[in-house]
Amino acid sequence: MKMNKWTVGLAAAGVVSLASTAQAEENSVLTALSSTVISGSVEASYVGGFSNNNNMHNDGGFEANGASLEIGSPLGEGDYSASYNVGLLFGNRAGAFAGDDSTQHLKNANIGMNLPFGNGVDLTLGLFDTTVGYEVEASASNPNVFRSYGYAQEPLTHTGLLAATSLTDGLSVSFALTNGFDSSNGDNDGGGQLGYVLGAELAVPDSLGFLGGSSIYVGYVNGNDDGNMTAPADGDTPASYNTDDNTLLYIGASINTPIEGVAIGVAYDDRQWNGNGESSSVGLYATYSLSEDASISVRYDNGTVDPVGAGEDSVENLAVTLDYSIWENVKTRFELGWESGAGAIGTANLSPFRNVYDGNPAGSSSYFALNAFYSF
Repeated sequence: MKMNKWTVGLAAAGVVSLASTAQAEENSVLTALSSTVISGSVEASYVGGFSNNNNMHNDGGFEANGASLEIGSPLGEGDYSASYNVGLLFGNRAGAFAGDDSTQHLKNANIGMNLPFGNGVDLTLGLFDTTVGYEVEASASNPNVFRSYGYAQEPLTHTGLLAATSLTDGLSVSFALTNGFDSSNGDNDGGGQLGYVLGAELAVPDSLGFLGGSSIYVGYVNGNDDGNMTAPADGDTPASYNTDDNTLLYIGASINTPIEGVAIGVAYDDRQWNGNGESSSVGLYATYSLSEDASISVRYDNGTVDPVGAGEDSVENLAVTLDYSIWENVKTRFELGWESGAGAIGTANLSPFRNVYDGNPAGSSSYFALNAFYSF
């Protein structure tokens, strides 16, 4: 126990006792810990391909995808309450998220605060998840195991200040000032020109029958990539930072249907890449709940890449996922996927979709995955 000189002086004068002071400090710590929530997940898979020319994933093997850990506290009741959140990724999930070879990654580190203005304003300061996109890092929260083309185009995290509020019942908006376009790779954590993120979500009221509970979200992101280098084609001029802005328009919807247990979704992404081209994608989702413990999900995904002056190329994907929860807290899934091959243009310039080019167009490929995801 460490006490300041003022406390020690009061104890010497007989105003307070060291025992009561120690007990007060202990109670303060216990009070802080009582609101702390620890959660996380562990993921493992077996992934294989049906052909030798499998450009999507490996040709077969077990994968220890990694783990996540989150420590934080929710916003308390009342005005001017505060919270915190720290999120960590370990193993392959860390490197996949950061786009490098790291085995640990700080995904979130932020302070939440509320302001009693209007209907209430929630502030998030620090490193936080992006507000745009249909899919997230934790695959168990997505309809399918593997991600869509849209996920590959979107920012993943931001460093900055986010404000969100509800304007009316069913309509909420958000605005964020950020360091650049994306902080997941660490390039913009220490600087970058100021960017921004806009978002609006409309929830369909229950009075509209089967559509009740559906929602539509529109988001827009603008910011530069402080780590993006431009190498001139002449080979003589030194490479320099490209400060042109990235922009992303995202429109997504989750729609309930009159068929019990069936829900559909749609996601559209359009991104400008540092003035070096454009990519876009459309993802269509359908999920059918077979029972309380089982469901089947289908995603059709089409992506187009258009490098500056190089023409346009596209690729498409179909994924079918059977979800059956056998063990408590464990989501077990079997997924089949197929992808058409991108042509030479797309394969050579697939920064949104791939990171390997051997000089040949990518052939069609297929895969299967057995996936287990434990959440605690």
